[in-house]
Amino acid sequence: MTIRHKAIAPIAIAGAISMCAHAARAQTSSAGAEAPAREPASTPQATPGPTSPVEATPTPSSSGGATPTGAPAAIPAPTSPAAAPGVKTATAPASGPASPGQPTATAAEPTVHANEHEGLSSQGAAPALATPAVPEWMKWMRGVTIGAGVLLWYYQPIHVPGVENDVSVFWARLLVDGKWGIFGLHLEPRFRDTKLRPFFDGPAWLQEAYASADFGNTQLRVGKTYSRLGLFWYTSFYGNVQVYDGLKLDPDYGATLQGDLGKATDPVSLGWWLQYFVVDGSTNVSLENRDTISYAGARRRNQVIGRVEPRFAFGPAKLALGASGEYLEATGLPSLDAQNVWRAAADATFTVGDLVVRGEYLHQGGLTVANFPYTGRPSGNNDYVLAGAEYTIGPVTGVYTFSLGSYNDVSYKETMHVPAISVAVSSNISLLGELVFWSSTSPTGSSLIDRSFNVTLHAHL
Repeated sequence: MTIRHKAIAPIAIAGAISMCAHAARAQTSSAGAEAPAREPASTPQATPGPTSPVEATPTPSSSGGATPTGAPAAIPAPTSPAAAPGVKTATAPASGPASPGQPTATAAEPTVHANEHEGLSSQGAAPALATPAVPEWMKWMRGVTIGAGVLLWYYQPIHVPGVENDVSVFWARLLVDGKWGIFGLHLEPRFRDTKLRPFFDGPAWLQEAYASADFGNTQLRVGKTYSRLGLFWYTSFYGNVQVYDGLKLDPDYGATLQGDLGKATDPVSLGWWLQYFVVDGSTNVSLENRDTISYAGARRRNQVIGRVEPRFAFGPAKLALGASGEYLEATGLPSLDAQNVWRAAADATFTVGDLVVRGEYLHQGGLTVANFPYTGRPSGNNDYVLAGAEYTIGPVTGVYTFSLGSYNDVSYKETMHVPAISVAVSSNISLLGELVFWSSTSPTGSSLIDRSFNVTLHAHL
């Protein structure tokens, strides 16, 4: 018993000293300790542009590339002692997502406990949190955003003899955009299970790939980028007669100089494009025999395109007028010498509130094919008309589009009617249903090209 009591005395003294030391440390901590520092993290994401036709709807912009839309990733709070009983702790929340199409990738605020702030109230604001230095070799990644998307297509023919329904991934794609000072990069590879068209080299291709430089309201792009003849695009997947002749959504190799005079909010402003393409890009969605690129060894060369687009704002209403011109050489066509081809287009887009009305007339002089509309009987005097409207109520958009191709050398015409409904399920998922009535007329009568119901699911990060 004596031995035990002698042992208890020093243990009790040591414990009392330890408790006093702990209390002193706690008082010092509440008086001026910083919250643990940590590196904010965010998840940049990219949005491809609006849903598209027999491919995706690209979204051209003055800066080029994808628009980050992702919200920041959740960041766990750092480990720290629990607050004293009766004292609430507060965590600064990460900012929420912004409107669709606007940048939302922002770093979350560091977590700081309320009792730590209260301990500093008599001394002023809390000290700034330290941020770990980023290695020099990683700083270039600050200007990079990466996104991805997939377009799932269901095709249901309506009383078309010999044609069955089908479902497929029309394409999957990656979007890589970089911005470093005035210089930028845009890269969009696409891929699918099979070739999109028989004349494609394979199931994977580059839709766009270019470097850019921004000079105020002017941008230079060098690489593979879309040509800008007439109206660019609208809410549609299936498309129109023009896109199947290679006149829409056509990326080519060369240089583009584009810009704006004035701002979109000004009563009057102007957009303009000057393009020179050394050679075509060989990857548009034209059907076989309907564009130069479908013939082995044939190419469109030395394409020169100019476009001006004056814009007018009248309160809630806006009007954009477009005038475009193009010259190109079609070489390597079967049994034909090099062809000089001229194209001209005039278009208008009127917007008031949620209603958009558009129209376009385009004329082509010169041969770009050898076997359309008939084998050995091409037409080099062609007129095209595109007209349509769309109206949006909340997440739902109703669309109607009419397109016409008139191949005057052989008295052949094609017309297409496409009523559609688009539903934005979320900021990253949209559904589009389209009815298609596509027919042709000729001196020998009329025929059905396609009559179908098409559903596309577009999902993207």
